[in-house]
Amino acid sequence: MITRDYLMRQIQQLVQALSLVLFHRREQAHEMAQTILENALADVTGLSLERIRALGFGALRALCSPDGKLSGELAVGIADLLREDDDPGSRARARWLYEAALESGGTVPADVHDRIAALPIAPH
Repeated sequence: MITRDYLMRQIQQLVQALSLVLFHRREQAHEMAQTILENALADVTGLSLERIRALGFGALRALCSPDGKLSGELAVGIADLLREDDDPGSRARARWLYEAALESGGTVPADVHDRIAALPIAPH
């Protein structure tokens, strides 16, 4: 139960950060949006954005598997933020996470296929 509560707090933090990132991008405050994105990912994952960009598929998947099983909700939350980063490495990792969440059989957003299609293909 404690793990689930912690996971839900992480997901809530990612959702709040995403809403702030989208707000600041709409207001043309791109630097602020990027700072929020970087801080939220570091808070939730313990890794810098640069480090996340360098992760391979297996390590990225493990990052979203706090109890050894992929958390589709956490994967989607992290992917949503990575998708907002303009770096191709982040966007490729967002695609990996969306695909992993979809393959896990968990709950995914209804538009997950559209999100995947909008991102670059990168080898695992």
